[in-house]
Amino acid sequence: MPEPGGHPKTHARFEAVLFDNGGTLFARAPAAESIRRLAAERGRQISLDEASARWRAAKAAKSTTPAARLARNRSAHAHRESYLSFYRPLDEICPGMAEAMYEQYKTSPDTMVPYADTAGTLHRLHEAGVAVGIVSNTGWNIRAGYERAGLAHLVGVFVLSHEHGAAKPDPVLIEQACRQLGVSPARTLMVGNDAPADGGAASAIGCPCLILPPARAGSVRGLDHVLALAGLLDQASPMRAGDQSPYRQEAPHTIPSLAGTSDPPTVPAI
Repeated sequence: MPEPGGHPKTHARFEAVLFDNGGTLFARAPAAESIRRLAAERGRQISLDEASARWRAAKAAKSTTPAARLARNRSAHAHRESYLSFYRPLDEICPGMAEAMYEQYKTSPDTMVPYADTAGTLHRLHEAGVAVGIVSNTGWNIRAGYERAGLAHLVGVFVLSHEHGAAKPDPVLIEQACRQLGVSPARTLMVGNDAPADGGAASAIGCPCLILPPARAGSVRGLDHVLALAGLLDQASPMRAGDQSPYRQEAPHTIPSLAGTSDPPTVPAI
């Protein structure tokens, strides 16, 4: 029997799925291309090879401790100052490059690239009546990227670290998302790509967590594992064409809930 909204009745294992953002649902566009474009806008023509070399040099000179990464995500000001310091060597290309990279690359919705299976996964969860939230360590309003991709209406809540003065692995962000969605952590799946941050926050409050391996921007992320864990992969209204993940060489893994459940979810063998 269809539900009142027109979607078939489903029996998902979770009431909600919370996703990290960067490296989980979205990736960042190639930095070298942005460096080259921004330099050209400022009257300096450089090759893609030079832009790539400049980016590698900036990354090599970067020294950020885990504590500093947490601190920068607790406020918009700290986030900006941290990344401006990181981008400062690019001012050697031409003045103003560091500011431009922060404003038009790091915090621009135009450079947020959804993975190939992001849209299909969010649509499938929405159709099944599973609440979706974004819980992200970030210093800017990433909602704009979801709006640009036409996906914002599929997300019930955005909980962003800089708006709460806390960052994962502090579990307060997941607690806040669950509270706003009206679900319990034990009936919620957290999905991320950073075991210490995402897994640490989830495990602290008994929330099952799926950690995904690295993936290239724009590639298939392997989000079919999320649907499999939720019990939705083989039900009606499958993922949209092109969104199904092939078998992967590196499997994701779960961090079981600490709530004492006897049968925590596990990732299907691949």
